[in-house]
Amino acid sequence: MISKRLRQIRVEHKLTQQNIADVLGIDRTTYTFYETGVSKPSLVTLAKLADIYNVTVGYLLGVEENNPKLKRIPEDYGADCKLESNDPISLLSRDERQILMCYRVLSEQGKKEAAQVMKEFTKKYGLSLDE
Repeated sequence: MISKRLRQIRVEHKLTQQNIADVLGIDRTTYTFYETGVSKPSLVTLAKLADIYNVTVGYLLGVEENNPKLKRIPEDYGADCKLESNDPISLLSRDERQILMCYRVLSEQGKKEAAQVMKEFTKKYGLSLDE
């Protein structure tokens, strides 16, 4: 499903595989493999693609049908560039969004384990996630 979705959304936005490969900092052939199903992007790459297209990782994976329309893809898309959005998640840093996107695709057990790791990590620094 992801290969079809990646091609569909790229074509909808009138972008080439080279355009997307350049933004991701990968070879065009690598991106072509994603669209043809020869290989699958990592979770980090999926999060980047979701950010580029202003959609969720779940949408790219085909587990969500919601397709927020892209407002714009700036020519100078980069670390300091923010896509326009009314979504409060857009206020998060790129790293924070990537962490959330990775979390969303975990199984329920994986989510429980990730939450436990974060609780232990924050305790190490004298913080607490418990209410």
